[in-house]
Amino acid sequence: MSETRRAEAAARRYYRLLRARGRAAATLTAVTDGVALGLLDRAALAEVDRLFYDRTREPLPDGGEADYADDAWNGQGLFAWEERVADAHLPAGARVLVTGAGGGREVLGLRRRGLDAVGYEPHPGLRAAGARLLAAEGHPGTLRAVARDAFPDDPGPYDAVVVGWGSYMLVPGRARRTAFLRRARAVVPDGAPLLLSFWPRSQVPARPRVTHAVAGALRRARGAEPVELGDLLAPNFVHAFTRPEVEAELSASGWALLDYRERPVGHAVGRAGRA
Repeated sequence: MSETRRAEAAARRYYRLLRARGRAAATLTAVTDGVALGLLDRAALAEVDRLFYDRTREPLPDGGEADYADDAWNGQGLFAWEERVADAHLPAGARVLVTGAGGGREVLGLRRRGLDAVGYEPHPGLRAAGARLLAAEGHPGTLRAVARDAFPDDPGPYDAVVVGWGSYMLVPGRARRTAFLRRARAVVPDGAPLLLSFWPRSQVPARPRVTHAVAGALRRARGAEPVELGDLLAPNFVHAFTRPEVEAELSASGWALLDYRERPVGHAVGRAGRA
């Protein structure tokens, strides 16, 4: 074998090794997540989530970083994809209920567009930071408390519902999510829009079936609430969705799927059906 052929063969073996290492790492991550998801109860998972939102920092357009309670993060207002949805589906002057409103980013962005937006958020630190920012921007009293995983006890009526960025995937269990969406349906008229955002399962780098198998076995042994395929730790609890899942949960709750996209982030728009 020539020197060139030996070099080519060695390079191919190296790339096979890299692929094997990647598969092994993904499997290890999935098993680790499955063990944790199988052993942590809902209270512990809620605490993991609180710590995640207390500690995580996100990149800013100017190249800096900010946490979710920072005015620099929430003062951005709507992301470009959210602006597109607002332009396409939210009528001028609409009264909008925002759940999972965090530090008020969506509420502020919607109000800057002339919409009458009110937000609800369970995390006390994010809620306090958002209330301060919104008050400073001339919108006091527009960010309110709500229980975790619950739809606000607010009869409305509203013209639209926005489920804050990624917060729908933080609700464990299809039954809880559909109950949440049914409550949302009750505060809007026929034809009103609803926005959800989430992680598409097709973009999850780990192995959800491995996580599901490990966590499921541990939950069954403990007699605890079952997990669903797509439940992950990243590092907080999330449920990664397929399109059929999104469509089925909307349909079971009185909504029809209008738009589904996986880029630049997973999001869907539903339309309220006849009550």
